[in-house]
Amino acid sequence: MVGITATECAARTARRSQLARLTRRACVVLGLAFIAGVPVLAHDPGLSALDVRVGRQQTIAVLSLAAADAGFLGGGDAVGQLAPQFIQIRLDERPLDRPIESISIDATGGVRVTLIYRATVGSRLSVRSGIVGRLARGHRELLSIRAEDGAVLAERMLDAESNEGVANVAEATRDAGSLFIRFCALGIRHILTGYDHLLFLAGLLVVARRWRDVLKTITAFTVAHSITLALATTGVVNAPSRIVEMLIAASIVYVGVENLVRSVQGSRWKLTFGFGLIHGLGFATALRDLGIGAGGAAVSLPLASFNAGVEMGQIAVAALIVPLFWKLHTGPRSHVRFASVCSALVVIAGSYWLVERMVSPVRF
Repeated sequence: MVGITATECAARTARRSQLARLTRRACVVLGLAFIAGVPVLAHDPGLSALDVRVGRQQTIAVLSLAAADAGFLGGGDAVGQLAPQFIQIRLDERPLDRPIESISIDATGGVRVTLIYRATVGSRLSVRSGIVGRLARGHRELLSIRAEDGAVLAERMLDAESNEGVANVAEATRDAGSLFIRFCALGIRHILTGYDHLLFLAGLLVVARRWRDVLKTITAFTVAHSITLALATTGVVNAPSRIVEMLIAASIVYVGVENLVRSVQGSRWKLTFGFGLIHGLGFATALRDLGIGAGGAAVSLPLASFNAGVEMGQIAVAALIVPLFWKLHTGPRSHVRFASVCSALVVIAGSYWLVERMVSPVRF
């Protein structure tokens, strides 16, 4: 073995000493980094909730924070002071009045702040939460905007950079009276512009000779379409609109043909009831297009007022056309001729709609 000189031995010792010092320094740096990082890793950025419920009497915003997040802001009292300042609610760009507030703290230290605003009629509600930006970095807040019955109008996750949510609350803030008038007018307009429904009704009434028969016919039609209108709007029954429209056209053709091939007397209420169930599915399309009955949206008042409007419209039409029919066929023979001509026109129009709807693109 070759001997090691004193100089080489000293050089090796120096290198070992330098390596030891570097190792100790690295350990110190890693230790400090770990100690500094512990508070950051141990603190969950957190998730809070802001639930805004919009009603006709008042709007209520509830901010819920976990104990750690409330402590980050200085505790329950501090959160109560910050909430009215940093939660901004605007309706059609107008800020709501200063709210009445209340604070509650649960057994775990979680804080719940309730802000109550006076009701205001409007359409576009915007909610901005400055609270989320004052909490730990990365904190998020779940914003839910709901109607009075709990239907979700808007829902999104807020953070420091994106802290605003909006929702259309026109129906939620509208009073019951104006809501009834709106949907009642919609029902009247729907029946007056629903030429297929009116033609079906006219085909039934053109052969009626007594007001009792007219009343039975309208009553059977009303009861039947009210049933399926409610079932389809609430989602209990779901039929493809293309099939429904084809069946409505077929019902028109059937009534016209029956008028021509047989001497029809009386109200034919059973036939009217059966086809009325199909027509009710057609009426429901107007409400579904407005989102009524979807996603938990309020349905009772819109459904009742829309149906009332449909009835008003068809009663008005019947009151107008029945005396006209009777005036145009004063004699027995003229009655037959007039009814035959009208029934033939009913068959032609119904057949046109039936073919048109059979060849139209599929809709569901």
